[in-house]
Amino acid sequence: MQTPPQAPDPQAPEPRERNPQAPDRPPATPRAHRAAVAGLVSAAVLATLITWAVISEGQAVLSFDQRLTELVRGWADPLGWPVEVAHAIGMATAPLPSTVVTVIAVVTLVAIHRPAAALLVAMCGLLGVTVAETLKSLVGRLRPPGAEQYEPDVLRSYPSGHAMAGIYVYLFIGIVLVLLGRALGRSWLVAAGWALVGFGPLIGVSRLVLGVHWPSDVVGGWALAATVVLALSLLFWHPVARGWASAEDN
Repeated sequence: MQTPPQAPDPQAPEPRERNPQAPDRPPATPRAHRAAVAGLVSAAVLATLITWAVISEGQAVLSFDQRLTELVRGWADPLGWPVEVAHAIGMATAPLPSTVVTVIAVVTLVAIHRPAAALLVAMCGLLGVTVAETLKSLVGRLRPPGAEQYEPDVLRSYPSGHAMAGIYVYLFIGIVLVLLGRALGRSWLVAAGWALVGFGPLIGVSRLVLGVHWPSDVVGGWALAATVVLALSLLFWHPVARGWASAEDN
């Protein structure tokens, strides 16, 4: 005599609850992966083209830099306060403060048991600084006229280190905060993350207002930093994603 099939128990735990040791599946999607790959390729190509144009002193880049610099300075200098704000932003996001921000982010992520995210933030910072300092030394580009009153080292214009840090430190940490806040259900973390995402690119703009970088220094810095962040994220995102998935269970 066959036993009739039992109806599913509504109180039965989900399969993941029955086996808490089962590995978390990263919530990555093929579409997101393809978008990241496309972004990486685009950023790398743009960074290569701008770097080559700067090194070869292409006329198109020189003309673009000159015209946009005159436009920005012609607006900012007579007003005065934009230059002061830009100077304050530059001081607040200088290498030492940016290093402190990165260390705080890494230590905090480790403390809340997100070591993969902490490692990714640290690697972005280290590789970003290495790329910026190496290219500054190799290219040796002269800064715009008048930049010496804020930046005494006038032969390190390309790429903009501040613009790069705005992406690989502030914008990237902002993205991490947004994802972590969503996983933990903390709206204030999400809001803080979006604020950093918006603030990161503004650091590069402030360098144009201050007159210490050419526009191609800033755009090239953005592209180089995006290449660093996207390349490392594609390599190491799965363990980070598993951290977000586990955060939802805590």
